Amino acid sequence: MTRLSPLPLLTLTLLPTALLATHAGAATPGNDLSGVKTYLTARLQVQAKGTAALVRGADAYYARARAAGFDYRKLSSDRAAVAALRAARAGWTQASPVYEEVEGIVAGVNSLSQYDLILDAGTSAAEGGEDVVPFDLKLPNGRVLPRPGNLFGVNEGTLWNTVRTFSSGVPTDVDGDGRVGFGDALPDANVLKAAATELNRQTNALQAAAAAWTPTQSDVFGALVGNVPTVGPVFFENWKTSRFVLGSRTTRTDFVVISRLSDLQGNVASWEAMYRGLSPQVKARNAQLDAQITSGLGSLKGYVARLSVQEKVRHFTPEQADTLQQEAQNRATVITGRLMQAAALLGVKVSE
Repeated sequence: MTRLSPLPLLTLTLLPTALLATHAGAATPGNDLSGVKTYLTARLQVQAKGTAALVRGADAYYARARAAGFDYRKLSSDRAAVAALRAARAGWTQASPVYEEVEGIVAGVNSLSQYDLILDAGTSAAEGGEDVVPFDLKLPNGRVLPRPGNLFGVNEGTLWNTVRTFSSGVPTDVDGDGRVGFGDALPDANVLKAAATELNRQTNALQAAAAAWTPTQSDVFGALVGNVPTVGPVFFENWKTSRFVLGSRTTRTDFVVISRLSDLQGNVASWEAMYRGLSPQVKARNAQLDAQITSGLGSLKGYVARLSVQEKVRHFTPEQADTLQQEAQNRATVITGRLMQAAALLGVKVSE
């Protein structure tokens, strides 16, 4: 496949101090960030419906496995068990992308950020690092999985059998396409039931925390400045090492079902929702800067969306992914610099 030509680097053009002050005397709209909270709570309601469906499927699968004495070879011919497993997958597939649409808010707000670690960003004890999850997972059979990793990842690795210790190892055509392909095996019913239940419980806890949260300018600017720069080092790095780029050579056990390009689209949507709450205040002080931030976020989302569409009909090589990552990060760097300018214009202190 032809290698992509290097794309031109974007440069950050800072607005002159005089221009920043052009509208300094104009009336600034009230600090109404209620739309940010409304966006968050509405998406979390959808996420909770997905995790509840995941639990129903996992519980039904567990019941069939227990009735079979946890004989997974026998269970592989149980149509009700396979149907329950499909329902659990559907619940996860509903909830996971919705969380990506609010992750930028959750991860960037101090009172909510622990849930991002628990749900989507935390590592396992085996992986180590600074972001090991703060919980153990107790299974119905009494076994305990110490610090197993974030819950979307544990459920994904169980449902699609990418984590060997979470799987029965018994191959089964779960997706019903007439062959045993990617992810087609029966998961350990004890792990699935526990992981699904905990993901739903933590989703409900996040809903309660979000309901109690009152957004501030500092919260929103901090979340944006903390999240926008992660386009390259987090999202594209995850994508480059996933099966969507490396295919069977990947060693990843997560981000294997939904491409990180799709996840990034969801995150940029959350950044747009956050900035919409700040936009009237920035626009009143400097309309040009506001327009640049708004168009920059929209352009970034469009860029990633186009790559996501292309990915469905072609394969990007690791070398091409490097070039695409550089372009995306350049865009994110420009946006971040302008967000910092906007925060300074409104007298909000944030750190990169």
